[in-house]
Amino acid sequence: MTKTGQIVMGPAGCGKSTYCLEIYKNTVHGNGSMKVINLDPSIENIEYPDSVDIRNLIKIEDVMEEFLLGPNGALIFCLEYLMDNLSWFEKELSFSLEKDLIFDLPGQIELYTHCGLIRDFIEYLKKTTDLRIIGLFFLDCQFIGDLGKFFGGSITALSCMLSLEIPHFNILSKMDLVKHIPYAILEKFLFPGAFVFFNELEEIVNSKYKMLTKSLINLLEDFSMIQFFPLDLTQPDSIRNLFQFLNFNIENY
Repeated sequence: MTKTGQIVMGPAGCGKSTYCLEIYKNTVHGNGSMKVINLDPSIENIEYPDSVDIRNLIKIEDVMEEFLLGPNGALIFCLEYLMDNLSWFEKELSFSLEKDLIFDLPGQIELYTHCGLIRDFIEYLKKTTDLRIIGLFFLDCQFIGDLGKFFGGSITALSCMLSLEIPHFNILSKMDLVKHIPYAILEKFLFPGAFVFFNELEEIVNSKYKMLTKSLINLLEDFSMIQFFPLDLTQPDSIRNLFQFLNFNIENY
């Protein structure tokens, strides 16, 4: 079976770290092999067992204090430091026997759209490992309550896909929070056609931005980016379905 490296992306608070932890637990209990690689130095209240953790290389609090940087500047400094010390990463990884890797990345979206650090790291993985690298872009299901946010999230997902140039899948996370919503309503956000955005955004978008909005919607449609896989981490079947979905697409990519 193909060895995979999951690059887990998405806005802060969309459930990326929780996903990584749950996937690790499920693969361990299912006799699988998944190694978590935490590349978010600012993460709090989550400790991954038996992981490669950037916090063991550099601490964001120390960077902020020593260089008087804000959170975003310190985060970029930490990732630059990692790229300058990839020998540390290689050494940490050399002790791993796991077949698959899952990378928990920071939520600051500019790292994917305006900064080349993540792209450079992925290129490094492609050259030095035999992993099939894929991207998972997480979007909180509560975004469907605000079509403007959902549309913006879809545009951001497209931007990440084009920037990183890896197989890309969108995940609508925290589906347990919208169990009360009928599936017929949810379905239009999982597989929406352009008409969904056209009809509803037309009522809320300023008239001078309508042509721009229409062009962006057509762009999403052209790239088939308006598709989301629903994920409820409280349901083992949902996790299993995601694994099957990813494996099928990876093998046929």
